[in-house]
Amino acid sequence: MNEYPEHQVHSNLSRRRLLGLGATGAVAATLPAGAIAQRPPEPSWPKSSKPVRNIIFMVSDGMSAGTFTLADMMRKHKGMGSSHWRMLWDKPGVRRATCMTHSANGWVTDSAAAGSAWGCGEHINNGAINFTPDERTPEPIHITAQKLGKATGLVSTSRITHATPASFIANVPKRSLEDAIAEQILERNVDVALGGGAKHFPAELLAKHPDMTVARSLTDLNAAATKSGRLLGLFHDDHCHFELDRPAELPSLRQMAEAALTKLENRDGGFILQIEGARIDHAAHDNDAAGMIFDQIEFDEAIGAVAKWATDRDDTLIIVTTDHACANPGLTYYAESGNKSFDKLSKATRSFEWISREFRKTDKSIDAIAALVETATGISLNESELATLGRAAFERQPIDAFDIANGTLMTLGALLANHTGVGFVSPNHTADYVEVTALGPGSEEMPSFIDNIHLHSMMLAAMDTRVPG
Repeated sequence: MNEYPEHQVHSNLSRRRLLGLGATGAVAATLPAGAIAQRPPEPSWPKSSKPVRNIIFMVSDGMSAGTFTLADMMRKHKGMGSSHWRMLWDKPGVRRATCMTHSANGWVTDSAAAGSAWGCGEHINNGAINFTPDERTPEPIHITAQKLGKATGLVSTSRITHATPASFIANVPKRSLEDAIAEQILERNVDVALGGGAKHFPAELLAKHPDMTVARSLTDLNAAATKSGRLLGLFHDDHCHFELDRPAELPSLRQMAEAALTKLENRDGGFILQIEGARIDHAAHDNDAAGMIFDQIEFDEAIGAVAKWATDRDDTLIIVTTDHACANPGLTYYAESGNKSFDKLSKATRSFEWISREFRKTDKSIDAIAALVETATGISLNESELATLGRAAFERQPIDAFDIANGTLMTLGALLANHTGVGFVSPNHTADYVEVTALGPGSEEMPSFIDNIHLHSMMLAAMDTRVPG
């Protein structure tokens, strides 16, 4: 059974050769036709009367409006009330904007280009991180903040070397160069980096940084959060678990965010911290409705923790957004059928990733798939549905007339939609405009429609740093 598509090209390139890859790693590109004409003007960010002390930038990777809606509805279904993100909108002084997400070479961005728009303030080709089409390496926002005396942090449920966290600290022509990104995270002195990706931090690399405490469990993390020195949390060789699959001994996104805040809050010059709910995007790629919803809810718990930490503070800029939409899920059953959807989604105890992993251990029969699906989702597929899934899984037959919507997991997602009413448009990112919520000093002049690169200039202006050019 196939997992979500991802850039997985590995390389043993030396750092000396890294920038030399520019000629082959970056392809000259221009903005998509019409993008320049539609791009809103750079906002007139006023000089801050008091430069912001802290910046917290929160990313729900791959979150479409449908993802936000489904998670908010699930919270209400479970008696948890509206999401923390939704409730932020009611706070005095909160600003909201609709944001463009295109990259330098396409209307549909990837996370590397979208993160780079925030990280360096320029449109980058898909697949590159702070490495421009003309082969320049603009300064990432964490480096700028360090020059102003700020501590820096990265928190993610992906590999910490993955595109979004890398976009605030690294310069590489290809996002797949994660060993090089790991080196840059350590050599560029990030103070706190928490997530997965242990395979990119071998013992010989860690030995070069004896000042770095390495945490590998929730217990380790809690112990290290109050100690001095830099902190690297590595909670999985690859990406961290989906929330549905996460063992109790490993930290949730909220717990990682709280630990990072504890670690950084007393730094003399303040800090800049990126917090990413990465696996929301991965579940959407898989068309895994329950996996996506429960990771979005956990991201929202991190928002709640940040909002609580920032209560009564007037020195912290908080930005909450997404890099792009993915798969555009939505509840599409009317009336009573739709009302029952969240009862069915609530039965899920495992992700599609777990189904894929466990399936590889079986005799790879249709009965094995049926048992795993029922265990993971609480839904029993009927004979016709299992026959359809078998054609996708074993015979690689196209099931959907939309070519890219074919594949085992996409088919499983579509079959489960018969039961839950949650359908997906594809396994890919989409070109949707997205939500930005901002509060605190520096957000006052955010207009209602912005380009994603404007969030970079907002942060620079809040730190009282002039915007390049």
